[in-house]
Amino acid sequence: MTNSENRTVEETTREDIPLKTGTKQSKWYNCNEDCMGGSKFINVAFGVLTIIVTIALIVQIYYGDYQVVPHGSVATDSLECSRVGTQILKQGGKAVDAAIASAFCLAVVAPHLTGLDAEGQVLIYSHRTRISPDLVDFSGSNVISDRMPRLVLGLAYIHQQYATMPWKSLVEPSIGIARNGYVVSKMLSQAINRAHAQDLYGRQEPGQLLQHETLANTLEKIGNIPEKELYSYIDSSNHPVQSQAVSSSFYNYDVFVPSLDTIGPVLLVNLREIEEFNFTEVNTATTKRMIETTLRAYEEFNVTARFHEGTSTNIAVMDLDDDYVSFVTGMYDLFGSRELTIHGYVLDVKNKPKSCSRIPLILTDNKFICGKRLVFGANGVAQASQLVVNLIIGAKNATDGVEFPRFYLLDNATIAVEAAHSPKFQLELLEYLKAAHREPVLMPEPYYSSNAVEKLKDELSSHSDSRGGGIASRF
Repeated sequence: MTNSENRTVEETTREDIPLKTGTKQSKWYNCNEDCMGGSKFINVAFGVLTIIVTIALIVQIYYGDYQVVPHGSVATDSLECSRVGTQILKQGGKAVDAAIASAFCLAVVAPHLTGLDAEGQVLIYSHRTRISPDLVDFSGSNVISDRMPRLVLGLAYIHQQYATMPWKSLVEPSIGIARNGYVVSKMLSQAINRAHAQDLYGRQEPGQLLQHETLANTLEKIGNIPEKELYSYIDSSNHPVQSQAVSSSFYNYDVFVPSLDTIGPVLLVNLREIEEFNFTEVNTATTKRMIETTLRAYEEFNVTARFHEGTSTNIAVMDLDDDYVSFVTGMYDLFGSRELTIHGYVLDVKNKPKSCSRIPLILTDNKFICGKRLVFGANGVAQASQLVVNLIIGAKNATDGVEFPRFYLLDNATIAVEAAHSPKFQLELLEYLKAAHREPVLMPEPYYSSNAVEKLKDELSSHSDSRGGGIASRF
């Protein structure tokens, strides 16, 4: 192992690398009473004590949940992008800085979900002040500039208002990834085939190296824009909407979501309906009731007619100072409008007939300041409701709560379940759906993912959804 690899293992705890240590060989000696006298006894005693402490630490590290307490974590749909975020945290950046850098990275490695022209919503929260999170929304039709792609415009505004690190340092990691190439994920390959987008990126198989030299050059130009000039691109005609999040209580947790004309308030109504059942666990009966409640919410608020479930990818960040960021971004459809610009990125659909249903979420225990806190994102009321229920009522950790099977609500009250994800729903639930409604549709991959960072007291854990193919990074 090289020195740089050693440093990586020491500094970064990833969910695919358990924190372990090696074993140390020792020899036992038989000693008579004379050998144990005086200074020799003291030396042996200290030696034995050292061995006992070392063994205890090894056992605790090996079997414990991140006993070397991470200072921060970033969870995305890409290990590379999660690492980009934690590298920014290591350099002294805040959660917002890490989210900006990770967003640029995802615009490179996940062009089926997001890109430089994508839209997004960001919740920014300080748990130390416990003031309601700020919301920055650049998904409205007014947030468009002829001189700057939408995502770049939104990130520039967030940088101006909240960031602490230089703009260039947050763009630079993604320039190298675009120029040197990245490994094509199974999800990107599936999306290319599903959207018949071979004309954009060719036929890509999982594991191939994909390079974007033109996009790298574009990012380099964006990164080299002086900050004063960068901010000048933001004016009254394309200004992102900034406001405070709205919240509602759910099982003694404050659930923060976007306000205004987003789908967030519909989620809060649905959660209040679910809470009335007083569930104490998550099982087949719970899921049945949740399906019925969510179907009523979709009908009452005309959800499928008002909101469009486009593509979605989310970034969840917690830093050492207990600043949290939930960032969701995406386009109207896979690869947006499927128009590749001369600058190397795909344009999103303009003049969208519906608002998108992405929801950044932050949950905090409203009784105990050091109780469980969660940062994650979702696409649609159905997905968000299931995640909240699994993580709170089910008392599941971030991994189990995110990986739990999900149902989807489509047009005409059609219910769908995941054909390829594991674990799956029990047969009892599928039989119930067939009898009470109609046979559920089996949805093919790729699925909406949700990446989460969780903190309880000072213990921090995180998980990137296997549906998105990412791995969270901690340090």
